[in-house]
Amino acid sequence: MIHGPLEGRYFSIKSPLLTVSPGKDLLIFYLEILRDRPGILAEVTRELSSRGMNILSNLTHVTEGKGLIVIIAERSGDADIEELKKHLGSIEGIGSVEYEESRIKGLLIPSRLFPLVRDGTRIVAFNVRAIKYLSEELSRILGSSASGAILFRIGYEMGRGFAVDHLKMAERVGLNDPFEILRKISAPLYTCSGYGIASLEEAGGVFSLRIRENFEAIDRTSKEPLCYMTKGMWKGGLEYVFRRSISIEEVRCKAKGDEYCEFKIEIPRG
Repeated sequence: MIHGPLEGRYFSIKSPLLTVSPGKDLLIFYLEILRDRPGILAEVTRELSSRGMNILSNLTHVTEGKGLIVIIAERSGDADIEELKKHLGSIEGIGSVEYEESRIKGLLIPSRLFPLVRDGTRIVAFNVRAIKYLSEELSRILGSSASGAILFRIGYEMGRGFAVDHLKMAERVGLNDPFEILRKISAPLYTCSGYGIASLEEAGGVFSLRIRENFEAIDRTSKEPLCYMTKGMWKGGLEYVFRRSISIEEVRCKAKGDEYCEFKIEIPRG
């Protein structure tokens, strides 16, 4: 939970997979962590900064004492990269060190960051514009009713797949109540996955799911709610978690001028 002055704020995260810095020579370093310890990242960054290299981004992941440090930096004119590689490899706890140089000046697209994984499950990234084009083209070809049904079904099966991971995550942290899984895992994961800022309220057994900046409604206009895929995702996920049929209806949609998208969800208690 975020407390103090950060509460209620969100921070845009740029993907480490792409770096654009016009006119700069860019490098990416991959450092294997064999034994994690306090200060290991500070020592790594100190080696780069001492050679006048400006760090543009870094990503560190450690599990059970082992992991990976990925650093993207601007190369200084007189830095000896092979010599730097040797120094990085001599840091206590660091194993192998590899690096790539940008093939095009000012543009770095890493070739070794694959696959994307979250909590042991492979994930892929989609451009919001691609979802918009898909939805609009399906509607043009099939009509809004048929295209909406297809998108809903796609979302439904996606939601069931997400729910499998949510339940595994809940089991690992000792969370058993489906309602708590919904509040503490499903909604936050929806937000941190970039779909939209999700929040839940409950009154009399009816949930109100509000999503600000929902991916499906961005830069679109409609007379009716059009978040079919979103609706399917939540219905599929919730039915998998609760093991019962639930009803869900979109009552507000940013695409038709509302401040946010809102869904009414009824989950029978069993």
